[in-house]
Amino acid sequence: MVANPVRIEQVRFNETQQSSHDLAPFINARRRSQNIVSYSPPEWEVIWEGEDITRTILDEAQVRKAPDAEGQFKKTSDRVFIVHGHDEQAVDQTELLIRRFGLTPIILRDAPSEGRTVIEKFEAHSQVGCAIVVLTPDDVGGVDDKHLSPRSRQNVIWEWGYLVSKLGRSNVICLYKGGIEMPSDLDGLVTIHVSEDIREKAEEIRRELRAAGYQIQ
Repeated sequence: MVANPVRIEQVRFNETQQSSHDLAPFINARRRSQNIVSYSPPEWEVIWEGEDITRTILDEAQVRKAPDAEGQFKKTSDRVFIVHGHDEQAVDQTELLIRRFGLTPIILRDAPSEGRTVIEKFEAHSQVGCAIVVLTPDDVGGVDDKHLSPRSRQNVIWEWGYLVSKLGRSNVICLYKGGIEMPSDLDGLVTIHVSEDIREKAEEIRRELRAAGYQIQ
């Protein structure tokens, strides 16, 4: 369908397992069971069935339209880079979740150094389509010793910014625990607050990874 963009107020894409024609009898049956009288064809209600994939469609369209950024990794692999601090339990939970999705987690601590510096190792292994940054309250900081608040390690913040520049804002997912101080200039990025078990946010993380181009069931 070709639509006049001037006349479009809202766009929504839904994916269903059945066609509009196949779903129409079920919609009519539901109307009767709920005593709903409608003069519109049942096919018009199909947009409210199935799974909302609007964001996925629009993100894919934007990627296809935009020229490839220099050094940007093509999203053809199953690798997901994980940046973390001192909270080993949070890292392990994130790794298990990524493996449950059928993807390959890349964690710098587990990768061979091969004689490279830390920054060289980081650059080499960050050739991925998406990254997950786990912010945990490992340090404290503030303008003075009377105004201290929990914050993530400084190297984690630096790596977060590096990956945003390299992969694009929509391809970096930030998981943060507790009331940690968030960098003000990184507002507007994908952030998900977690409690004790990161796997509780599995569906939100799955949705973001799918939007980043990964094939996850």
